[in-house]
Amino acid sequence: MTIIKNIALPTDVSQRADVAVQVAADLARAHHAGVTLLHIHEPAIFELPEGYVQSASSQLGRVFDEFNRRLEETEAVLRKHGVQRVETRILSGDVVDEIVKFAADFNYVVMATHGRIGLDRLLLGSVAQKVLERASCTVIVVRRPEQRE
Repeated sequence: MTIIKNIALPTDVSQRADVAVQVAADLARAHHAGVTLLHIHEPAIFELPEGYVQSASSQLGRVFDEFNRRLEETEAVLRKHGVQRVETRILSGDVVDEIVKFAADFNYVVMATHGRIGLDRLLLGSVAQKVLERASCTVIVVRRPEQRE
């Protein structure tokens, strides 16, 4: 039997991602494991005549404040469900690359999928699918109940 000590819970802090929180909480409680909430901020880069410019730093402060607020809300939900050890992290970079690198030190990744199909999936890709393909640990992908067929 695999000993589970730590679970990474990547989130885009949307309501769709909340479905994975319950699964991670159940797994953590059953194994007395810790959960690390992870949000990856993918910086927007704009091309201007003078060169490439990232989004304004004054806006980034507000954006990170909102991410922190939502992560704190999710942390409270995990604690309410009996998870004793919860940490939060915000990283910046390519979402899939950062999740895969971060997950290297974890036993499990629990993440939600938006359940996109067809052209949406082709154009937007699937973060969950790419993490499944590249992560070195076990990945549990959770869908919202209305997405199941």
